[in-house]
Amino acid sequence: MRIEIDISGQIQQLNFDSALGFKRNDGFSRSVYLKSEVKKEIIKKYKGQITNIIEKLHCIMIYYCIRDFLDGIDRIVICRDVDFRRIKNLLPLLFKENNYLNGMEIKQRDSKSEKSLAHNIAIKTFRKKKYADLIINKEMVEDVLLKFKK
Repeated sequence: MRIEIDISGQIQQLNFDSALGFKRNDGFSRSVYLKSEVKKEIIKKYKGQITNIIEKLHCIMIYYCIRDFLDGIDRIVICRDVDFRRIKNLLPLLFKENNYLNGMEIKQRDSKSEKSLAHNIAIKTFRKKKYADLIINKEMVEDVLLKFKK
């Protein structure tokens, strides 16, 4: 089984909120929401101290979205929104405590394929037509931000 992940409202666009959603093959879906005020605070506070802050925020959103729903998953497909190579290297650092991502294939969505399964979930949450399952606050981001150390 695979999970497809998509984001609406890019993280580097600080004036817009961001919504990230996932959908599994079996139809189960979930979304998380990050307000622009939180993005601005985090980036302003940590910009000179933490490298790749945009990719790390993207990984944190993915982490909070999928962390409890990885049973039976063998492939994660991520949309082409940020530097995929960095995401692929950073994401396992968040899940290293229980080795959740061991043996799991992390792929970038093919640009020639149709819209991802998660696109509608992300866009509906972004446009506030669907409630987010979790709204990420500053404390949640800061708790996970320090886990990126190897």
